[in-house]
Amino acid sequence: MNLFEFEGKKLFKKYGITVPRGVLLRRGALPPHIRSGIVKAQVRSGDRMKAGGIIKATTRAGISRAVKKILGSTIRGEKVEAVLVEETVDAAREYYASFSYDGSTRGPVLALNAEGGSGIKDARVTPIDLVWGIPDFFLQDALMSARFPAEDIAGVSAVLKKLWELFTREYALLAEINPLFKTKDGLFVAGDAKTILDDEKICPNERRYIDMDGDIAVLSSGGGASMLCMDELMRAGGRPGNYTEYSGNPKGDVVKELTKRVLSKPGLRACWVVGAAANFTDIYATLSGFLDGLREVEPKPAYPIVIRRDGPRRKEAFEMLREAGKKEGFDFHLYDSETPMAETANIVTKLAYRAAKKI
Repeated sequence: MNLFEFEGKKLFKKYGITVPRGVLLRRGALPPHIRSGIVKAQVRSGDRMKAGGIIKATTRAGISRAVKKILGSTIRGEKVEAVLVEETVDAAREYYASFSYDGSTRGPVLALNAEGGSGIKDARVTPIDLVWGIPDFFLQDALMSARFPAEDIAGVSAVLKKLWELFTREYALLAEINPLFKTKDGLFVAGDAKTILDDEKICPNERRYIDMDGDIAVLSSGGGASMLCMDELMRAGGRPGNYTEYSGNPKGDVVKELTKRVLSKPGLRACWVVGAAANFTDIYATLSGFLDGLREVEPKPAYPIVIRRDGPRRKEAFEMLREAGKKEGFDFHLYDSETPMAETANIVTKLAYRAAKKI
């Protein structure tokens, strides 16, 4: 979930990070205390200044004109439904700081630049060891390496500790301050907030779905195992139509909706439901959700459906599927843990393209 700036700043205030005083406007007149400042379009795209989405004004009339100009406009394809009007910060310096995840290190990283606003591509990136977190010596070394002035290291470190708390507690994928102002009074103020939260953490009943170019639908269980299964499917010559996974003992209706989404893709030649032997997942509940979703797919799937699952109530689940297959004409192929997941990748691939040849 990519937050708007005003939403990110609400989180910043929750964790004690200072932000400029401001007001969110969707329509209507300016509050009496707004006499000058900066008007910022609330859109999720970057480079708002270049796109005309940020306007500075030194008079109340100028602020009003900027609000009218930006509200209702379109910034990089996104309609502006709200603007954030903030007081101008009298800044002595500007910095950049962010926490995010890096695919190469498979962990969080701290990015710092002693010049905020621009030149972020030159930010110094430091991997974070989750065992240690961000102790004082780590922050001091990182800030010194990024050439932050010695007199600002303590103040910036205090902000970074609060930003790290937000990053970890709110399941953020990105928590960025750009620029981080140091005022002439020595205060540190977050001039902007870019925050992306992990959908799967904040919306546990939703599952990530990635569309792919293939024609074998995949519903896998287990994050690591699901990636291995995708490898095995492609090694077998299968072309996955999507990536998704439904770990964590999800409710039947969650699996139902995910099934409908996965199987709504046109041109499918097979479906592969795959996962390792579960310890706590109710196999009957999850496969009941799968069957409920399958029944609502239009047109009714006639392609082979290979299911490799095991765990609590697996026998009852397979019996349910066999009965549904006989009565409703679904082409189920059921396998438990006695058949390796990799073998079922070969099975579903052969069934998919053998059936295609017959058509």
